[in-house]
Order: sequence, then C-alpha cells, then structure tokens
Amino acid sequence: MIERKIIIGLITSTEYLQKIKDIWSIQFIESTAAKRIAAWCWEYYEKYNKAPGKDIESIYFSKIKSPNFPKDIAEDIQEDILPGLSEEYENENPNLPYLIEETQKHFNERHIQIFNANVEALVNEGRAEEAETMVKNFKPLGVTSSKLDEFILTVNQIRRKERSHPTVYMSPWLKGGQTTIIYGNYGTGKSLLTITIAYVLGVSNYDNKECDIGRWQVKNPTGCLYIDGELGELEMEERIKQFEWIGMQPPEHRMRILSAPEYQLATEDTFYLSNRDNQRKVIRWLKEHPTYKLIVLDSASTLFGLEDENSNSEWSTKINPFLRDLRALDVACLLLHHAGKDNKKGLRGASAMGAMAHNIFRLTDYGKDNDLGEAKFVLSIDKQRSAGKSFKSFLAHFFQDEEQRETNWKIDTNFNN
Repeated sequence: MIERKIIIGLITSTEYLQKIKDIWSIQFIESTAAKRIAAWCWEYYEKYNKAPGKDIESIYFSKIKSPNFPKDIAEDIQEDILPGLSEEYENENPNLPYLIEETQKHFNERHIQIFNANVEALVNEGRAEEAETMVKNFKPLGVTSSKLDEFILTVNQIRRKERSHPTVYMSPWLKGGQTTIIYGNYGTGKSLLTITIAYVLGVSNYDNKECDIGRWQVKNPTGCLYIDGELGELEMEERIKQFEWIGMQPPEHRMRILSAPEYQLATEDTFYLSNRDNQRKVIRWLKEHPTYKLIVLDSASTLFGLEDENSNSEWSTKINPFLRDLRALDVACLLLHHAGKDNKKGLRGASAMGAMAHNIFRLTDYGKDNDLGEAKFVLSIDKQRSAGKSFKSFLAHFFQDEEQRETNWKIDTNFNN
C-alpha cells in the first residue's frame, strides 16, 4: 500500500520529488513494476524539472514498444497499477508532510533490510573485516544535525569518537575518502596508469607481485567505477582486456564503466557531472554497490564541462560537492586532468583544484614508441598529505607483448631525471 502511495506521489507532486530526492534509491522499492514507473518519473523530472502527471500513461505506452521490454512487467503495470490511477491521483489530495514521513520510514526499513543482507553475505563469504567496517559506517537515512556546537570539539572529545582511520586500498597513498589528481599532457599515459590501478585492485590474487606497481601494493581489494569522458566503450574494453593476464576479478569487484560519450549518443542527452542530479545518480549507485570504493573520473575537462577552468567558484560549486559526497562514503577518487600549456607550470586550472586534493601526481613524458602501444613517463609528486618519505618518484614503462594482447609494466626508481 505504501509503495502505491509513493508511486502516486512521484507521478503527481513535483514538491514530493524535490523533498525525497536526497534519500531516494530505486532499491528501496520492492515491486518490479513499481520500480519501472518510479524510474520513468525520475527521468521525466530530471528532464523537465516537474512531476509527469498524466504524461505517465504516454510514457508507459512509449516504453512498452521496445522489443526488450518484459511482457510480464508490462502486464502487471497495465492490470494492477494503471487502471484507476488517473482517477486516484485526480481525486486524492495527499497530506504531503505525512506522505514524506511515511516514505522515509519505509525507506529506512528497506535500508536496514538491505544492509543486513549485505553484512550477512560478507560474513558467509568469509569477509568479516569488510562486514565489520560496513557495520561501523552504517547510518540511518536522513539523520543529520544542524547544531553547529555539536561539531566544536576538544582534542579529547575527538579521540573519544574512536573513528577508524581511512581504509588503505593501495599502499602507501590510495585511501578511502581521499581525492588524488593525476595530470599530464595529452597522451602521457594517465588513463593507462589509472586502468592498471583499477584492475589490480579488483583481482582475487591481489597480493601477488604481478599486482605491484613498483612500491605501490594492494592492501584491500575493491571494485572500481570508471567514468569515462573520452575513450568510449570499445576502447575501454580493449584496454582492460590487456590486463586480464594478471587474473580475473570476482563479480563484487569487477570493473564497471560508465561511458559519457556512449550515453550521450544513445540518449541524445548531454551528460555532465557538474549537474548535481547526475552527481546524485552516481552517489546512489555507489550506495547500492558498497563493494565499490574507488571511482575514476577521466577527465575533469570532459566530464564536468566547466565554463571557466580558472574560476575557483566553478570548482567549488560544481566539483567539490561531489567530492565531499564521495568522502562521506569512504570512496577513493582518482581525478584525471591535463597540464597547462607549459607542463613545467603544473596543473591546469584554478587553485581550488589543488586545495581539494590529498595527493597530486604529475606525469611527464619520457619518450616512447607509439607504434608499439607504449607509454613511458616519470611520475612525480606535487602534493602529498600521506605516505611521507615512503613515497618516491619513479619512471614507468608500459609496453605490450609481441601479439599486442597483454600490457605489462616496469618501474624504475633509480632513473636519471
């Protein structure tokens, strides 16, 4: 009954959509048919900034024309949901505060059910430490505090909170909730390096020497969501295939790719992560997939579409809110960007970029043979908040085998710079 009321709210009330969007997740709806209608409502809202109203019936008839639309779901919607729905939402004058309260209550119940199922699954798989971390980080939906004085603390009060340190995914530098910027000129090897990091973090045999990138070692495996603004699905698949010799990734850590170019071609909808609604979609996906604690944004220029890269205001209002969301989820972020016209002058764009990052790595081309699919670069440090003296610049040489089926790498920390 509550899910039917939620669906009516989504169809009829723009205010309802606005009020619940921060706690909304499709996984909180149990009915498969209701999930479909809810997804259509949010698509409509994100495009037109209002509830669909009577347009929902036209949307339904348009959607079921697809040959891939499941017939059983179409029948469920037509027989159980659509009949009388227009009369119901015309005649009903819902108490919106009450409906929002009931929605939050229902979502919290579903949130706890899903959380318990995920913890139990981890325990059954022998991953007790991950389950313990998940329990420590669990929060009910919508629990916030607006009292500033609760956050003005003494050192002893901070200590008493006994919060766990960020999870180290790759020693000595890749940690949960932290942002790392990797930048260099076009074609230096930024994407190749980050795909390598993402792949070795997801393999089952992550503790083998083959997964080490010099002194960088995987300490806790995780899945990666790679948001690609440049390469496209076919090139991403080709590049990732080059690393399958290292080992296969289990389902819970298998790399996922969201290709902005493919999305835009298929939907004719411009995809920019500077759009707060798009940021919320990504955050919702990460919440629904708690074994994915790494996100790659490739690259800042293509994904965020900033009007003025040199504007601190642009970075602060369009990128920082998303990075704060990732930090709250303990998700590590690799943000790829380009160097200025003169690579020696460093990172291109506003000073706010450097302020928000925990680490900034610069890639400088060291000479390579493009015909052999090679990348050869020096990785140096512009900024580092962690790892201390254990972090050292190195020369990386990525190369393919004779059949060009595998990509491997060599790391040299004693190179001549």
